[in-house]
Amino acid sequence: MIPIRLEKQKNIRDLGDTVTLDGRVIRRNKLIRSGRLSELSDADIMYLLGICRVRTVVDLRSAKESDERPDPPWGVAAYSRISLLSDDQMGFGSFAGSPQIKISVLDALINMTSGPVYTPQQYLQDIYRKFITSKQAQNATRRFFELLLSMKGGALLYHCNGGKDRTGIITAFLLTALNVSWDIIAADYMETNKVVEPWLERKLENLPDRYQNKQARAVLRMMYLADADCLQTAREEMCSLGGTPLGYLKQVIGITDETLEELQSRLLR
Repeated sequence: MIPIRLEKQKNIRDLGDTVTLDGRVIRRNKLIRSGRLSELSDADIMYLLGICRVRTVVDLRSAKESDERPDPPWGVAAYSRISLLSDDQMGFGSFAGSPQIKISVLDALINMTSGPVYTPQQYLQDIYRKFITSKQAQNATRRFFELLLSMKGGALLYHCNGGKDRTGIITAFLLTALNVSWDIIAADYMETNKVVEPWLERKLENLPDRYQNKQARAVLRMMYLADADCLQTAREEMCSLGGTPLGYLKQVIGITDETLEELQSRLLR
């Protein structure tokens, strides 16, 4: 994996140079994973379109999240939103209120996990189960692979909000399809914390007064830091449905051997 240095997004990297089980490597400027892109500078956008050759952007967020912090105009790159889970499945629908009542994603998550029974980690583990078992997520995963196969050139950049949950599970699917070991998949997943944790600590020090409490801090850590237990939860669900992560992609998502060969031919060297 190759870190990409931008002004306004730190959790972004190229999957290029990742080594597969049979010794091949992922080509550079083909697959780029990221957190949200709404705050990118003009220089960041020019770098992604020019140096990284981004030609397709996939937004994995829910409608509420995308509306709250929309992507910038992408010019020559095509934009698609493929919501891995809906607002209701993420838990935002219950707190969205009427058109006259607006509530942020952060506030919705604080409300959901404010009791002693349902912790932020339990919420997130439930979300990871939904990534694997819900029809919405399964259909979104199929659409993601279909879009990837339809690309004529350039890089595919895909992102969610924090760049580690929905982006992380799609990355796990991609790397599985490209014959990368689970150890490397897990290591890439946890790589997020190296770049996010210093930024998050600064953010926590400068929260507005109403978020200066233990609950808000726990939710923010859940939102932005990768949790190995959550990825393991997803892996267990994949194995339960398909025997192995690759079996899940074949039997549940419907990825054929021909599709795997085509993806590997295009994306590996």
